[in-house]
Amino acid sequence: MLAGDVAYVDIRHLESDEILESFRNALPQIMQAKALILDLRYNGGGNGEDGLRILGHLSAQPIPVAASYARIDSAVVRARSGNYFHWLPIGGGEPYRHTQKHPFTGPVVLLTGPQTYSAAEDMVLSFRAMQRGVTVGAATGGSTGQALHFPLPGGGNARICVKRDLLPDGGKFVGLGIAPQIAVQATLDDVRAGRDPALERALQVVSQ
Repeated sequence: MLAGDVAYVDIRHLESDEILESFRNALPQIMQAKALILDLRYNGGGNGEDGLRILGHLSAQPIPVAASYARIDSAVVRARSGNYFHWLPIGGGEPYRHTQKHPFTGPVVLLTGPQTYSAAEDMVLSFRAMQRGVTVGAATGGSTGQALHFPLPGGGNARICVKRDLLPDGGKFVGLGIAPQIAVQATLDDVRAGRDPALERALQVVSQ
């Protein structure tokens, strides 16, 4: 809990049930708070459904999600259609429906940054589409996840995103990131002084 009865939750990944359980254990305090700040700035992703379950505690309404596509490189498909490749819908697009009837109703800010990736980005785009609060910080990483892993010569390895996701309104964010509604960039002086200007700005927003 921060000053002014603001609940602050730093979610570093969505890779285990423990994250969701920890959030639910904190719900009694969150529900008593005047406002909530969710920090996804250092969240590299994980299970997108866990992000939706967390967002389900912020609204009783269905939650918009990204539409996902996989590229089809079949030679047969190319020969029949004359196109080089096709995008095959593989899920998403339909809102996530949940049973939460008594959500948190106070102001909410979501903190984002260039290390916000994959399922965490899906969480950001759904939060934006919900119009439930404001995003503060820097643009997200711009990668949907679902990476194909393969080795490189010399012992290295690489990952390539093998699916295409679009914003609920059809807009692109892969390779671009999702820009915050309120941009805040830490300066060298902020780092040296141990200040967190994005968090400070978030506190200003929820206290307005």
